[in-house]
Amino acid sequence: MAQIAKISEQVHLKSSAHKVYDFLKNKMDFVIQMFPDIYKGCDVLEGNGFSHGSIIHLKYNLGSPAEVKERIAIDDANKSITFECLEGDVFRDFEVFKLKIQVFDNGSNGSSVDWSIEFVKANEDVPPPHSYLIFADKISKGLDDYLCNN
Repeated sequence: MAQIAKISEQVHLKSSAHKVYDFLKNKMDFVIQMFPDIYKGCDVLEGNGFSHGSIIHLKYNLGSPAEVKERIAIDDANKSITFECLEGDVFRDFEVFKLKIQVFDNGSNGSSVDWSIEFVKANEDVPPPHSYLIFADKISKGLDDYLCNN
């Protein structure tokens, strides 16, 4: 069996951890609308909206159009949301692909969002999925700007 690899990026934000996590958990559809250059569409296939156990179909563009079907896992105790890819374009390059967002409180210094990706490459020629972390940084900073100004 291939080795599971992990890459991550931590983004420091001015907004509180509670505000960031609450927005990500309860307004995921709005997050998708905020970044039309990245997200091209999203449909809930199973479940109650963007809730624990729901399965979504997401269309996005990180340099080329792609689609995935993902299961959402929400962990309120750890302020984390995991998107486990079940099928889609990501499997051209990866056998396993899970994206996790975890929010941490930095006290009076705002919060941090840790974006991590667990993956198994389909073959050794596939580079790690760093492009996803570049866009995660953009999404985090855009969300922080929105929360600080609204």
